[in-house]
Amino acid sequence: MSLPHPVAPPSFYTTAELAREAGVTRRTVMHYAELGLLPPDQATASGRALYSPYSLRLLRDLIDLRALGMTLEEARDMVTLRRATHAPDGTYRRDWARGDVPLSDEQLGRLHRRLRVLRGAYERQQDNLARFDRWLTKRFTGGVLEEGGLEEES
Repeated sequence: MSLPHPVAPPSFYTTAELAREAGVTRRTVMHYAELGLLPPDQATASGRALYSPYSLRLLRDLIDLRALGMTLEEARDMVTLRRATHAPDGTYRRDWARGDVPLSDEQLGRLHRRLRVLRGAYERQQDNLARFDRWLTKRFTGGVLEEGGLEEES
């Protein structure tokens, strides 16, 4: 019996493909691109936007950051910081320097304070979130965890 070959991610996604992979609408991707949150990595000769696989991670990060209550400006700063400190393929660049980050010290300080607030809230609520997830799982799914659910504690 032969195992199926893993499917390699495409070298580039169209706007519709990226949206489908992230579980959002095409309009959401276009809106984020218009705001400078998720600019296309390339464009075809006809002007069609193309996004790298790393853009999928950035889009998912934007979705998560917004779900955590970050403003669009804060989310933009987070993506800007990630793009400055990571290579286009998403690997961390150990050679980045402060000059590579196009955010002011004031912006970085605001972002740092906001991240500390979010992290503190998450740490305080982590047990409650897991407990509520277990209760809701039992109540609504008969104990079967759905994809994307919080993991059980050991």
